[in-house]
Amino acid sequence: MQVSQRFIGDRREGSGHPEFHTPAGFHASLLEVLPHAAAYVAQDGSILARNGRLKAVCAALGVDDVPARLSDLLSADSWKRCETVLAAAFNGVPSEASGRMSVKSGAAFCRNVICTSFLSLSRDRRAVLVQFDMSEAHQEEPQDGPREGQPERAREMPGEAPMGLSGTRTVSGSAALNKCLLDHFPDDVVVFNGSESIAERSALLLDVLGGDYEAGFLAAALEELKGHPPQTLYIPQTPSFEPTAYENDRKMCEIRLVPLPGQDDGDSGAGKTMAIIRRNVDCPHEAAENRRLAYLDPLTGLENRRAFTKALKRELKRLASEAETGLAVFYIDLDEFKKVNDLGGHDVGDDMLLRVAACLTLTLGESGTAARIGGDEFAGMLPVADKEVALQVAEEILEGFDRIRLEVHERIFTIGGSIGVAFVDGGRPLREVDASVLLGLADRACLRGKRFGGQSVQIHNVHSADDQVCAAELTALPEPGSFRASELTLYAMPIMHLKKGRIFGSEVLLRLQGERAGELSSRAWIAAAERSGFIAQVDAWTLDKVLNAADRHPARMTLTMNVSADSARDPGFREGFHQRLSANPLLASKLCLEISEKDFLREPSTVESFFRYVTDLGCQTAIDDFAGHWPVLSRLTGLRVVWLKLESGLTRQVTASPAKAAILAGLVRAAHELGIKVAAKHVETAEEADLLRTLDIEAAQGYFFGKPVPWPEG
Repeated sequence: MQVSQRFIGDRREGSGHPEFHTPAGFHASLLEVLPHAAAYVAQDGSILARNGRLKAVCAALGVDDVPARLSDLLSADSWKRCETVLAAAFNGVPSEASGRMSVKSGAAFCRNVICTSFLSLSRDRRAVLVQFDMSEAHQEEPQDGPREGQPERAREMPGEAPMGLSGTRTVSGSAALNKCLLDHFPDDVVVFNGSESIAERSALLLDVLGGDYEAGFLAAALEELKGHPPQTLYIPQTPSFEPTAYENDRKMCEIRLVPLPGQDDGDSGAGKTMAIIRRNVDCPHEAAENRRLAYLDPLTGLENRRAFTKALKRELKRLASEAETGLAVFYIDLDEFKKVNDLGGHDVGDDMLLRVAACLTLTLGESGTAARIGGDEFAGMLPVADKEVALQVAEEILEGFDRIRLEVHERIFTIGGSIGVAFVDGGRPLREVDASVLLGLADRACLRGKRFGGQSVQIHNVHSADDQVCAAELTALPEPGSFRASELTLYAMPIMHLKKGRIFGSEVLLRLQGERAGELSSRAWIAAAERSGFIAQVDAWTLDKVLNAADRHPARMTLTMNVSADSARDPGFREGFHQRLSANPLLASKLCLEISEKDFLREPSTVESFFRYVTDLGCQTAIDDFAGHWPVLSRLTGLRVVWLKLESGLTRQVTASPAKAAILAGLVRAAHELGIKVAAKHVETAEEADLLRTLDIEAAQGYFFGKPVPWPEG
């Protein structure tokens, strides 16, 4: 505490007295402003200073003078309780003891004892501020009431400060003042008597604040405070009147206006008011922003994991009392986001995350909650009627992801995701399920989907047996490098020439075999191999097997295989391919190398360079999983691509929708005008095959023409 603290108001002249120029003198003066009987008490119970209210209360109870120690004033039981809160306050924890307190004679003394954290009255005297709340213990004032025939009036209690303050209790003002002093112990205090103008109040405050503050600036700030106190004003700790400096100043001077207990003069704001001044406080706007950021993801603006967990706890409480609806918790893990980051850079990755966040917010709506809980991991929750609705919402999220197209220069990035759903049935009684456990169950369901290829929705019905142990038992995805060559095998699926009505080639497919084949789908393992950089070795192994087969079988059959963008970019893959063909260049005419549309959109220059390279060697080329995007066709104008292989969904859609069939027919005609042939995938019925023929599609594959069979080694 500074020595220069003062009271200004009716005691303005007294502020120059020597006793107010010491910390002890200032604190003693502050005691007289408090609405309750109060004292500064040392750790051993010694009363170092007390106000007039405490003396008056003691006198009313027959105690001639306030004792030197609280233990000499209070009964043994009351002192024991008071001693406990004193100890807590001296340890830095403001404390309160509630319940009847009595003096040694047994008379009721107070109802509550409030202790603030400790302070130093001088170098060797530490004390805490102790307030004795008489509001319920004393219904009668400690002095005689009004004489018969005279009106009730406010009266001063013995020992009150000569500030003209009335002893009448103003409950709201007393409570506000009490709380303010407890929570915001002041550096300075200014008391206004209620008659000052704004300019006069500004001048009084400036006299205490010092520095280079401008009176007009402070007066304008006070003018903006409307209505009744308590009110709070913040000004920069270092006077500066540039708006940017004001907004960004981290340390502020807080001026809190609190009504003093006493008579109001009738006009709004005309009663006595205390200005409690604290220096070097944190800027409240920055503190509020920090609190906001503590619960929000800074990039997407969605809730973070902490906020989502808290919101989930609230929803679980609601679910316990409202059994009409259930709750779906979604765990979303983006597929192939690493490629977006690696190829487009972190700015493009951030843009993709923003689009994903917008998609989640739109799909879950106002009733749901979306959060980003990791780098490329999101979560959501939504009250739903049943698990069928939960599955439908999850599918809508994936459909929204499918519509995301992020074009950056010559690349177009797409995104997918795997979703795990933990569904809690509102009609099923559950023992208490922790929010983190519920999120863990959704995470496990999501991982199960990733193990079977991703781009899927897996749901888990939450039962009462689910607990933290169950949620923690998440099986890790095996590393691609941990697989041995003996666990990899090849299958071949026939390709039908629709116009000629005969099989003219086979697509070579990679499969897993052995004990771990049942744990992981080939699609999921290949995706993991791409993420780990292991896929180029897998492609080289597959290409070697395909070339061996083509060399052994003289029949002119086209063998197609998929090549990743990593392999297309890898000089070692190209060099090994060139060396194999050098011994028998004719093998190239039997090969068709496919690259997926997603890889082409993300790395068009890489794919174009690779296609030119293998075309010069004599191979055919194909864009796999073509989803009907016109930008792909426009980029193929100068590229020698032989085949477009349609994404499987297009085949299923056209049979049920004549309009979509017409659109597909237009795409096929455009491809033909570019000199590109079209092949369909996943054909399962004769109806689909007949429709594809009418659309002038050259080739097709699927279970209708033959299932994949093991690749012949001999």
